[in-house]
Amino acid sequence: MEAWLPRRWICSTERVVKSTKFILLLALLNLGVAAGVLYYVFRTPTPTAVTPESAELIPSAPAEPEAAPVPVTVEKVVVVTNQFRWVQLESEDYKTYIARLRSIGCPEQTIRDIIIADLDKLLAPEVASAQGRRKDLKYWHSEEEEMLNDVDPREAFRKQREIDKRKRDIIRELVNADLFRERMKTSGQEDYYERRLGFLAEERRTQVREVLEKFDEAERKIQDKDSLEPVPLSAMDRTKLRLLRQQREDEIKALMSPQEKQQYDLWLSPTANEVRHAIYGMHATEQEFQTIYQARKAYEETWGQRDPDLLDAATRQRMEAAREDMEGQIEQSLGPERYAEYKRGQDHDFHLLSSLATQYQLPKDRVAEVYSYKVEANNYRQQVKASSEMTPEQKQAAMKEIATESRKTVAAALGPKAFNHYLRTGQATWLDE
Repeated sequence: MEAWLPRRWICSTERVVKSTKFILLLALLNLGVAAGVLYYVFRTPTPTAVTPESAELIPSAPAEPEAAPVPVTVEKVVVVTNQFRWVQLESEDYKTYIARLRSIGCPEQTIRDIIIADLDKLLAPEVASAQGRRKDLKYWHSEEEEMLNDVDPREAFRKQREIDKRKRDIIRELVNADLFRERMKTSGQEDYYERRLGFLAEERRTQVREVLEKFDEAERKIQDKDSLEPVPLSAMDRTKLRLLRQQREDEIKALMSPQEKQQYDLWLSPTANEVRHAIYGMHATEQEFQTIYQARKAYEETWGQRDPDLLDAATRQRMEAAREDMEGQIEQSLGPERYAEYKRGQDHDFHLLSSLATQYQLPKDRVAEVYSYKVEANNYRQQVKASSEMTPEQKQAAMKEIATESRKTVAAALGPKAFNHYLRTGQATWLDE
C-alpha cells in the first residue's frame, strides 16, 4: 500500500503512527500516577493541614513532640468591703491614734498634717481667749476701741507664744517634727532662721533654732522696758544684753563643728548682718563681702564687747584709732569708688530713698543720683563752714543758696509726688541743714 501512496502521505502517515504511540505512552504514565495517588490516599493516614508559615518550622525528620504540661490556674478570691470607718482609727490617746494610722500605711507627712490640724482645733479656744476678743459680739459693742485701749498687745503675744510652745513640744514628742517648720512647709514659706540654717541637718537645725528663740525671748524682756519708758537702756541693761549674747554664742558653739560655726557666723552673726546692711545697693561680690567682714570681725573680737560709755578716755581713744585702721584697710582693699558705695549703704537716708523710689516706681539709678546730690551739698556746706575768707553773712547766703539749689535739683529728679512725700515724712532734713 505504501507503494502507490504519494511520498508526502507516507511522511504524514509515519507522523500519525508516531503520534499515536506517544499518546498511548502518556496515557499509561497518567494511569500509573493515578494509581500511585489512589494507593497513597487509601494506605496513608490523612495528615493535619499545614500552613505555609508552619511548614517552614517542620524539620526534615519530624519527631513527635512530648506533650507540654498544662499550667494549673489558682483563682484568688478578693473580698471587697466598705465597712472601714474613721472611728476605727480615732482615739482619745494621740499615740494610739498615730499607731493606727501607721498600721494602715498612712504616710508620715499626712500623719503630721492630721495631728497638727487636730491639735490646732483642740487648742483654738485658748488662742481665742488669749486675743481678748468677746465671745458674743454685738453690733453695739465698741470692740475695736477696746482692743486698742484695753488689751495689752504684748501680753496677748506672750500668751500666744506660750500656746505655740506647748503645741511645739507635743508635736515633737508625738511625730518628731518641728511645728514651725511644718507650718512653713504647708504654707509654702520659709522663715528667717530656716532660710539661713539650711547648711545644717534638720535635727541640728531645730536645736539651733530653739537656742536662738530662747535668747531672743530673754532679750525681748530686757528691751520691752525701753518701749514703755522714753529713756534709753541703762548701763546695767546693756551689760545684761552683752552677757546674754555671749551665753548664746557659747551654746551655739557647743552644738556645731568648727566648720559649721564658721558658716553660722557668715549667716547670722551681728557682724555679718552689719556688713550686709552696709553693702546695700553696691551689689558686692563674695570677695568684697569677705574683705569687709574679716576686717570688721577682727575689730569686733577686740573691741566689740566693750561699752564705750564705760571706758576711760585713753582706752576710748585706742578704740577709735582701731576703728579708723579698720576703715583704712577696707578702703584700701575696695578702692575709692567702691568704698564710697560701701559708706553710702551705711547711711540710713540711702535706704529710705530706695524705699521711696520703689513706692513711686522710679528708676533705681534715680536713688544714686539724688544721694550724690546730698553728698555734694554736704561737701559744699563743709567748705563754706571751714572758709576763713567769707564773712558770717556771706556764709549764711551761701548756705541758703545751697539749700535752694538742692531742693530744685532733687524735686526735678524725684518728681512732685515723690518729692512732697520725701519732705512730708521728714526724710529730707539734709536739704535745709
